[in-house]
Amino acid sequence: MRFFILILIFISSLFAKGILIDEKYFIDKNNSLDIKEILKNKETFSPISKDNLGVTKNVVWVKLTFFNNSKKMIKRRIYNKRSGIDLIDVYVFKNNKIVKTNKLGDFRDHNIRDNNFRVSYFDLSLLPNEKVQVFIKQKTYSPMDIKWDIKSIENFNSYYYEQSMVYFYCFGFFSVTAIISLILFSFLKNKCYLIYSFFTVCSIIYQFTISGFFYQFGIPVYLNTIFGFCSSEISMALLGLFPLYFFKIKKDEYKVTKLIIKILVFLLLFIGFLQLFYPLYNDILLLSRFNGLFSFLLMLILLIFSIRLLVIKKEGSLFYFFSNGIFFTFVVIYILVFFGFLRLESFFYYSFAIGTIGQDLFLAFALIHSAYILTKEHEKNVELLNEYSKLSVIGQTMVNISHQWKTPINSLFNSINHIEIAYEFKDANLNMIIKDNLKNIKQNINYLKETGLSQLNFYKEEKNIEEIKIKDEINGIIGLIDSEFNKKSININLECDEKIKIKIEKNYFLNILMILFENSLKAFEQRKIREPLVKISVESIKNNVIVLFEDNAGGVSDFIIKRIFEKDFSDSLSTGIGLYIAREIITQKLKGSITAENKNEGLCFKMQFSM
Repeated sequence: MRFFILILIFISSLFAKGILIDEKYFIDKNNSLDIKEILKNKETFSPISKDNLGVTKNVVWVKLTFFNNSKKMIKRRIYNKRSGIDLIDVYVFKNNKIVKTNKLGDFRDHNIRDNNFRVSYFDLSLLPNEKVQVFIKQKTYSPMDIKWDIKSIENFNSYYYEQSMVYFYCFGFFSVTAIISLILFSFLKNKCYLIYSFFTVCSIIYQFTISGFFYQFGIPVYLNTIFGFCSSEISMALLGLFPLYFFKIKKDEYKVTKLIIKILVFLLLFIGFLQLFYPLYNDILLLSRFNGLFSFLLMLILLIFSIRLLVIKKEGSLFYFFSNGIFFTFVVIYILVFFGFLRLESFFYYSFAIGTIGQDLFLAFALIHSAYILTKEHEKNVELLNEYSKLSVIGQTMVNISHQWKTPINSLFNSINHIEIAYEFKDANLNMIIKDNLKNIKQNINYLKETGLSQLNFYKEEKNIEEIKIKDEINGIIGLIDSEFNKKSININLECDEKIKIKIEKNYFLNILMILFENSLKAFEQRKIREPLVKISVESIKNNVIVLFEDNAGGVSDFIIKRIFEKDFSDSLSTGIGLYIAREIITQKLKGSITAENKNEGLCFKMQFSM
């Protein structure tokens, strides 16, 4: 049966018109043979039965025999789909003589290499019935592909033009997601967005390196090499760190899983670090075999981890599970190619792009979902903050109101007592006494009414944006705290033009002033300032109102200045919530800003509002 098959192949070759190719290879395990010695050992070449040899440290020689079985000259481009291939020497023989040599491979400087295209290729012209032998010496530190394809130059250019379009679409997608995640990080200050952004950037670098674009663009050989090796380790390490920050896992949760992830992340980064020094010893790059193994183990652990998170219904775990599932599939393909079980077809390069895009997309969904949840929580927190901000000043306002009402209540008691005594002893001036005391009672009751109503402004539910005179409102607050401040000999100096008006939610504005007065009061008490002074200055600049609130309580350290508005941050002078509330009210409700700085002899708060 085999005899008849061979006869059929022979007959078909007689009638075939085009190029016939014979492919064989030889592994130089000593890495010592040159072209002269190879020519003496042609018989040692074996037919190619396996295109991908995986990662090997040996030099591989490929012998290609071309025969133009047609009546016209044919020009073809011979190329290897594996981008770059570190070192390639091509020797073209006609009539047992070298007619052309090509120096290829991305381990060569651009001025030495015969062409700088992202894949290694050489052109071959064959006359009718001409036979040509080509010997190719290959040395690489990543999966070795010994399959050389042949295309017309037009088809070759068309194929790689289409491939370029695919990769640049990927580049656009990755770039947008990286920028968006950086923007989210700048607003939300969550490290998972930063990790995701760096992961995406590393994915771009790795994808464009292994596809040969960076070499083609003229990037130096050293950078091109470490990008191709180190960026994969870094991207995988970032991928391992992502869930630890995204899901905010507590210290006592998943201890073993976290430990394994951290060990694998460390090993990947350690391999990447060692490969930076490959010029000292090129075979360091062969550590990429361990990179493939550690990447597989990491993705397996992350996939199992994502399933566990999905079971307990962690927020965003569904998207994370799909992300890991897609990428794990790619990693399996990657490992099989890496160790020579699958061919280095175009699918391998596209599968990386597809796998990375799929993973990137679902991680983006997870981050967007997280941002949505945070937004909802923030809105809820703002509402709670409104309530809390009102409750937080109840104590201090009640203290102030008690001081405000102490004198008029005593006065009321004295007036009523005076009238009772005069009536009991039938004083001759009873009518005059009643008249005078009733006048005093009315004045005190009116004062109590006004101070009580002014305090109610703090606790109104509805929004009440109205135009107010800044000076009148500040004087109103000063009136509420005047008794307490006079008792402690605290002077208040207000500089404000009576004409300055602003449209604002008055209740929130009054609340902020009360918080700042309370902050200064505590500082004066604790530091025992001899001549305490609060200075408030207001000015109108263009369409903005600037309010400066300054005391002479000695200021705070630079460390405290940087964190003074953080929630629950406190030094010995504050509760840790007041100034945080003030900033939240100004930024969220009044659409203004507040900053703090040490100025003169104390702390100065600068508030800015739009008119």
